[in-house]
Amino acid sequence: MSETVLSDNRELVFGELIDCHLPMMRRVVFRILGNTGDTDDVIQQAMLKAWTKFDRCKKPDKISGWVCRIACNEAYDLLRRRKRETALFENQPAPDAPAPEHGREVAEVIEAAMSALPNYLHSALNLTVFEGLSTNEAAEVLGCGPATLYWRVHKARKILGKQLKELLK
Repeated sequence: MSETVLSDNRELVFGELIDCHLPMMRRVVFRILGNTGDTDDVIQQAMLKAWTKFDRCKKPDKISGWVCRIACNEAYDLLRRRKRETALFENQPAPDAPAPEHGREVAEVIEAAMSALPNYLHSALNLTVFEGLSTNEAAEVLGCGPATLYWRVHKARKILGKQLKELLK
């Protein structure tokens, strides 16, 4: 295949990806990171990475799953970098802050419990429960089989159930 045909194909594939799948990918990454600025940066980085490594994509017709996986990995990498950076400040006293209202407090506890899940469980729950992807679609994005995905969602729910037991009373 000539370089021109590959380049034209790349532009068509990415145009469709942006038109059809970008909102879903933004929602998935936002649920990992929790803010729009970081989400947009990660999506941009993932798209750039996918663009430059387009020839490595084994199934260009399934590029949305491939790019979504790249974006999730980029998001988790960002979280790991920030965790390492903030580890230096763990011994610093926290600034005094007013106590949050009860509803906000519950949301923060749930968010913290979700964030504490291992990445592979967090992603499985995020894609299936919050994003509503089918089992096959989510499994493809995560690079695992449907049975593995079912197990991951079950395990994530079980862990969250234990962590949130007090809230559910």
